[in-house]
Amino acid sequence: MQILSNYCLITLYSLYFWFIVIFIMFYFCKLCKLQPVKPEVKLKQSYREYPKSITFDPGTNPIGQRKPMSNETLKEIILEKSDDMTPVIFQALESCTGAAVIRLPQGEYHFYPDEAFEKYYFISNNRHGPKRIAFPIIGKKNLTFDGGGSRLVFHGEIVPFVIEDSSHVTLMNFSIDWKRPFYSQGVISAVDDDGVEVEIDRETYPYHFEDGQILFDGEGWSHPFNEGVFEVDIKTGGPAYLSGDNFGYMDRPPLHVSPAGKNRIRFNNRFPHRPTVGNILLLRHYPRLCPGIHIKQSGDVLIERVELNHCGGMGIIAQFSENIHLNQFTVRPTPGTDRLFSVTVDAAHFVNCRGLIRIEDSFFSNQMDDPANVHGINTRIKERRDATSVIAELVHAEQRGVEIAFPGDTMGFAHNDDLLTYATGTILAIEPIDARYSRLVFTEKLPDALRPGDVIDNHSWTADVHISECTSCNNRARGYLISTPGKVLIENNRIASAGAGIKIGGDANYWFESGAVRDVTIRNNVFGDCCYGVAPWGRAVIEIDPEISNPWNNAACFHRNIRIENNIFRTFDPGILYARSVDGIVFSGNTIEPTQTYPEIRRMDAQITLDACRNAEVCNNQTTGRQPSIEINKAFHTRHRLKQQISLAPPSRRESTAPGTIIELQPVPDH
Repeated sequence: MQILSNYCLITLYSLYFWFIVIFIMFYFCKLCKLQPVKPEVKLKQSYREYPKSITFDPGTNPIGQRKPMSNETLKEIILEKSDDMTPVIFQALESCTGAAVIRLPQGEYHFYPDEAFEKYYFISNNRHGPKRIAFPIIGKKNLTFDGGGSRLVFHGEIVPFVIEDSSHVTLMNFSIDWKRPFYSQGVISAVDDDGVEVEIDRETYPYHFEDGQILFDGEGWSHPFNEGVFEVDIKTGGPAYLSGDNFGYMDRPPLHVSPAGKNRIRFNNRFPHRPTVGNILLLRHYPRLCPGIHIKQSGDVLIERVELNHCGGMGIIAQFSENIHLNQFTVRPTPGTDRLFSVTVDAAHFVNCRGLIRIEDSFFSNQMDDPANVHGINTRIKERRDATSVIAELVHAEQRGVEIAFPGDTMGFAHNDDLLTYATGTILAIEPIDARYSRLVFTEKLPDALRPGDVIDNHSWTADVHISECTSCNNRARGYLISTPGKVLIENNRIASAGAGIKIGGDANYWFESGAVRDVTIRNNVFGDCCYGVAPWGRAVIEIDPEISNPWNNAACFHRNIRIENNIFRTFDPGILYARSVDGIVFSGNTIEPTQTYPEIRRMDAQITLDACRNAEVCNNQTTGRQPSIEINKAFHTRHRLKQQISLAPPSRRESTAPGTIIELQPVPDH
């Protein structure tokens, strides 16, 4: 009986054990079935009181001040290393439903596009299309990514960061680079009248020939030449003197390339400019598909202690965003390599942004375009549809698909020949037709002066700009491009450029970049050699040249209120200032120190040229080596007044007044 009782107990315990096992298996299977299949991610999470990201509000703070937001509980996520960090980052971002900090311990991390988040983007001044994104920061608030001093290495066609529909986002303490960059380079090994030979490290920059065409090979991509070749001076590390794009061919001619031996290729072209043997040739074979950081419809973004060594597009490209702060932002070629290129176009580009764009204590070198560009978009009117609506066209291919405006925005109307705003209207609705055309409906009746071919630009999205304590050098093209009616302050910078150091433009011809300036101060900067590149990049260190056909006949000037004060200009060529169609320009307290770095080009005969300007003041400037000179367009004297230093007067207008005396040149009657 005892044996039977023990047997029953054993059986009962066995049944109980197997019931538990079956229950656990059933629950585990159900759990697995309910959970989406995701790569394993190792996260260390802790929750504690952590101060929110430091940001600034230009609406309540003076320019340059930052204020910490109030403390609140943040989630902190510390990531562990994985062979491919892309899915790790994606899952970490998915878990951030509130304020959060994502951290990386210092190290080198690799990112691949295979498991990346994908979305179609129209990115201004870049190529539109589906983008695979390593850090899709979309719909987030109060998020900080702290790389801990890490190096982020990207592989293939992938966009490192997209910040969209987000606010109070901070990126800090990391660098961005690519294992196989989107450009290649080689050494110019031979030059003759019929072509140029180049030696290329084929392991670093692989390529092959197919059907008589050279193709450069990357991780998941293979491309022919896109923007051609570019010569870099091995002695300076910057653009070669007077070389320009494609050895003087600015219009991207077909390049006839053939093999010339192991690791050598030959360009069988007769180039306008003869390059120098031993210089570096940059091989530009990738379109603008992979910018570094894209900011869209977001606000209060801080990028601090971030270094961009390379990307296949703009370094930073922001559109319809507000309050963006770059602090200790560096763009330069990868340290420890022989690369002489960084990002493939502008270091930072801002389109239809507002609030304050602040760039401070930053360094820009060897990018294949400008260090920074701030502008709006001139959208062309194709036709008047009815009393309150027009069909509008985004003309340039790299603007198509980008937003034009939002309901409630104020738009300015201008004729494309003078670009002067003659009326404004408020957007009621926008009806996209395709990436190029949209129907814009206004709350008011359209102005009677409107005609097809006129342009409109968005007056509700214009930014203040403060650029200070920055260095820019060795890049292709120009320095800072500024086209915004907001308050602009450029101070205490070091600027050298193959073109103009600062350019203030505006056009409705090619890029369709809008933004007549209304309040610009350029002070206490040191300008190095500028305008040693090809002519289209600039004729003067500071060039103000809106593309207007007959500014002398216009009722008003395009730009207003530009002050250039207490700067030092150390450059080899005469051209210091070219100003066109400016009402209220001051050039005062500046020092000009001619150098002998390059032979003079003399794109300007005088150091200062004023063309169709009004209310100009040129005084209290100093120079060494030569007397400052000024040239004034003839039409200027017939209609306007000039206050100037006597030593700067044109020879035909000089008076026997003591040097430095301020005189008034009175209007001369029309004949």
